[in-house]
Amino acid sequence: MKELYPFIFRRKSTRKYTGPVGEEELNMVSASLKELEPLLSSEVELKIVGRDDVRTGMQRPAPHYIAAFADGDEGKMNAGFMLQQMDLKLSSMGIGSCWQGIPSPRGHLKSELEFVIFLALGEAGEPVHRSRSEFRRKPLSEITDITGMDDVLEAVRLAPSAVNNQPWYLTGGDGEIHVYCRIPGPIKRRLVGRWNPIDMGIALAHLQISLQHHGYRTGFRVLEDPMELKNFRYTGTFSYMEL
Repeated sequence: MKELYPFIFRRKSTRKYTGPVGEEELNMVSASLKELEPLLSSEVELKIVGRDDVRTGMQRPAPHYIAAFADGDEGKMNAGFMLQQMDLKLSSMGIGSCWQGIPSPRGHLKSELEFVIFLALGEAGEPVHRSRSEFRRKPLSEITDITGMDDVLEAVRLAPSAVNNQPWYLTGGDGEIHVYCRIPGPIKRRLVGRWNPIDMGIALAHLQISLQHHGYRTGFRVLEDPMELKNFRYTGTFSYMEL
């Protein structure tokens, strides 16, 4: 996954498309889906579908979509972790992509798992990359109290999230990073609560990629008795050690 690291700092959501990608590129996307690394053992199904398979409502349709299916919050987090790898891979290929939570699958698009989210993609009608100064994100001090790891954690700071909510908080250090999700208030719960597990999976993908890039061996587990953090819910813990 570490080869995706540079595109964390360049990726840009694409909302304008000039048309579908070529057959060769679409075959590469299909092959890449089979190589994505899961975070957890929960099942995730990813399907490449067309615009006729998707109800977009008022949203401008994209030429292609990757539909993610999973069950429960754990499955959603796993889907976010895997599909963010694909988002970065598409950026590396120069293909436009964008997370889309509002569109829904049409009735004929079925799975035994619950529909989670779409990743739209296509031939971009706008730049697919940007400079780091163009990101609008919280400062590191608002998402972590870990010191001495700014170079690693900057990748998490730049992770995308629903309406740029950025619900994650990281604490720990000395070989362990404990990851928490902010508990939303009533209004935010209605607006973005259902996407929080996906957002956490996206952030965890950036964290693992960054740790590996900086020369660490990583492992992920969920502690049985984690430290409580006011206004936050525990998600999981990355352990890391130098190779």
